[in-house]
Amino acid sequence: MAVIDRHEEVSVQLTGAPEDADAVFAALLAAYPCDRDAEEHPHHEGRGEHPTIWSATYDVASPDTAGPVATTALHAPVGAELSGSYAAVDRLARAMTTGFAVEVEHAVSGDGEKQLRLRLDSPSASGG
Repeated sequence: MAVIDRHEEVSVQLTGAPEDADAVFAALLAAYPCDRDAEEHPHHEGRGEHPTIWSATYDVASPDTAGPVATTALHAPVGAELSGSYAAVDRLARAMTTGFAVEVEHAVSGDGEKQLRLRLDSPSASGG
């Protein structure tokens, strides 16, 4: 069993349509190891008006072996919360810009940890 440096893990929580969340998870999984099974797909939980949040943890320790985050079309924007060490969150957020239009909505820094709230959209939606 491989030892994972917890300082290189980023927790990702997504909100939005299940098919869009699934597209984001698939793009990230193609680039980074994850605790989420590739066959595990987001779906509505039927909890009324409350948004469903899906989560996964990505190991971004090895930027040399990580693949690029593929350009990914979304039907609607997806909210993403990233949390982990400063370097790990920054690395994943930068990588996400290759596959999505990324807007930083909020950032919070703490003692050794960083949290970013992002809005992800299809790359063409950014006007580029």
